[in-house]
Amino acid sequence: MQLRSTYRTISARHAATTGLIAGSLALATMACSDTRLDKMSAGISRDSALAIINEGTSGDSMARVYKQDSFLLENKTGNVHVANVLFYSGKGLKAADDTSVARSTTPVVVIDGKVTGWGWTYYDSLAKANNIPVPAAK
Repeated sequence: MQLRSTYRTISARHAATTGLIAGSLALATMACSDTRLDKMSAGISRDSALAIINEGTSGDSMARVYKQDSFLLENKTGNVHVANVLFYSGKGLKAADDTSVARSTTPVVVIDGKVTGWGWTYYDSLAKANNIPVPAAK
């Protein structure tokens, strides 16, 4: 697991951005055609999200996770939160096998063990607000 530290204070602007993202989350997920993502909801645990995206696989909890990244996010009070991003691949592709499909995956963002959102619109906004690197479109 890769761990990158990002020490950027989350300002009121970032909090507003997060609120807007959460509000548009339903619209973003309706555009997805993957029925597994349709079962996802904000606030569920990381383990529940993994159970949903790996439904129908043979016991591998990471069967459809292309790769995962972890980041430390510091809020304005100095508390650090762990953000774990699971890049979901409906086809079960792995980064070690094919590095060209990063943007064809769906990022599922988990902060402090709870899903906060998924999809590239959500991830790109979170990444921009917290200075997290974004995989290039391929």
